[in-house]
Amino acid sequence: MNKKKEIIRTIRNFKRILKSGNVKTILVVSDWDIYIKTYTIEEIAARFLRIKGYNVQITISDNTEHPSYQFGYIRFYRYARIKFNSN
Repeated sequence: MNKKKEIIRTIRNFKRILKSGNVKTILVVSDWDIYIKTYTIEEIAARFLRIKGYNVQITISDNTEHPSYQFGYIRFYRYARIKFNSN
């Protein structure tokens, strides 16, 4: 599917969560390449909603201090915690 359509669909789903008023947390893990900084669809949607003024908190962490090794390559992981409707 087209990445733009997936982002729009995710934004709509996140708006439903925000409209319900329930506190919800989403955890997203992705590979992180230092040179090609790609963000997950969920993080892009959450950042968009946060810019628009919705109650969204994003916490980012990574494993750069203790990277994992896989097949001779260093793998960095990026962890994003997205919280909705929290005070």
